[in-house]
Amino acid sequence: MVLQPLTGECLAVHQNPVHVIMKSRVLSLLIGSLLLAAPAYAQQKTVTGKVTSESGAPMPGTSVIIKGTSLGTAANDDGNYSVLVSVGQVLQFRLIGSAPEERVVGAENVINVTLRRVATNLNAMVVTALGQTVVKRSLGTSQQAVMGADIAQTNRENFVNALQGRVAGVEVTSSSGTPGASTSITIRGVSSISSSNQPLMIIDGLPLDNKTLNTGVLAADAPGSVTSFSNRGVDFTNRAADINPEDIESLVVLKGKPGIGGFEYSNSFRMDKPGGQPTLQRTFGPTTLSGAAIGSFSYFGAPYASGTTFYDNVDGFFRTALAQKHNLSFSGAAPDNRINYRMSISADKQEGVIPNSNYGRINLTGATQAVVNRWLKADLSMTYAYSNNDQVLKGDGGPLIGLMLWPQTDNAKDWLTPAGNRRRITTLGQGSEVDNPYFNVAKNLINAKTNRLLSNVGFVIAPWSWGNLKTNVGVDNYTNQNMI
Repeated sequence: MVLQPLTGECLAVHQNPVHVIMKSRVLSLLIGSLLLAAPAYAQQKTVTGKVTSESGAPMPGTSVIIKGTSLGTAANDDGNYSVLVSVGQVLQFRLIGSAPEERVVGAENVINVTLRRVATNLNAMVVTALGQTVVKRSLGTSQQAVMGADIAQTNRENFVNALQGRVAGVEVTSSSGTPGASTSITIRGVSSISSSNQPLMIIDGLPLDNKTLNTGVLAADAPGSVTSFSNRGVDFTNRAADINPEDIESLVVLKGKPGIGGFEYSNSFRMDKPGGQPTLQRTFGPTTLSGAAIGSFSYFGAPYASGTTFYDNVDGFFRTALAQKHNLSFSGAAPDNRINYRMSISADKQEGVIPNSNYGRINLTGATQAVVNRWLKADLSMTYAYSNNDQVLKGDGGPLIGLMLWPQTDNAKDWLTPAGNRRRITTLGQGSEVDNPYFNVAKNLINAKTNRLLSNVGFVIAPWSWGNLKTNVGVDNYTNQNMI
């Protein structure tokens, strides 16, 4: 996969490319062990330190990442850093031109690191597209590699999130922490005549559609519609999330190893739990009352009477969520290495801490290369992805607003009438009353199903010793079904 800044329809503008290549490698049977991550807030503390060279000079810009996550920081101009970590986690220190270092966080609060300078190969080759390699220093643009193993170890469902803090000048922003949330990636601001910040993504020479659906394009938003869904707080997934992170390799051409081939199985498990909950006041009641009903959700009225019964509506609303991923792949090649191949299947399932928020994805990937004769090479790759995303509303229409505004004198878990309808507690109009948070996540259902197929075939014809011809034909096709 090659990431390049998005260009206009006719004028190509290439700045600060980031190269990521789909991988195929020697695979052996590997059964991953079950890793249950402790809650992020357990035994957390702030670790500080200084990163220096062997001569004692500060190393500004050093990336300090918590291994297995996309969280971290960077050393300042004096080489100093500060990061919030848990005991037992591993800090990774990286800087271009230096050998990486790792430190396990123990009882100490200060970890100083010395990075060792290493020589770099000025004639290094980089892959700019499948089957195309150039001398690194001959490129007219700067480039920086991110290894597939570094992306996979973050165990993020959306591989774009794993790029945060790993490539200079690249900013990654996730809209929220809910399953299936969209993520945007920008490369040093506006990079094309179309004023779009999003980079153009290319897989095996085929441009990848990374759109994020906007509710403004739905039929419900047509002129004259009385059921507009604009500003409903719906967050659709960006389509780069369809790619399996386990299929990504950096600077490596798809190629198997001669022989029978091998299997590889890997898995990961993660538990998510809120680190805290809002503290709500229990001194003043609603401003107006009408019998058993209240007139508003503004709490500037008279103090609650002594002995008032309160309910902890926040407790029990959130859940401990489990995310799991399983990946099985097989690769091999003919004894003479004239034909090689790789196939993989991956399944992801992520639960959100908010009830009824879930994300699931299945990936099927196949790739092969063949040397037909001395002047003809061919390659074929196909990827199928299916995702199913259940989401809740966000923003002012989301359940968190209702969770904080709902009166603590009322049991929010009792949200249905005996007849099975929405239970009302105010004298406000039905459209003006804030939704009960439990009703919100149960009845305001949002679902998105996506089927996607990426196929690509390429030929390299080399009838001359001094040059070759390369052509690629590919299709990126997907259907997206949204229910709101």
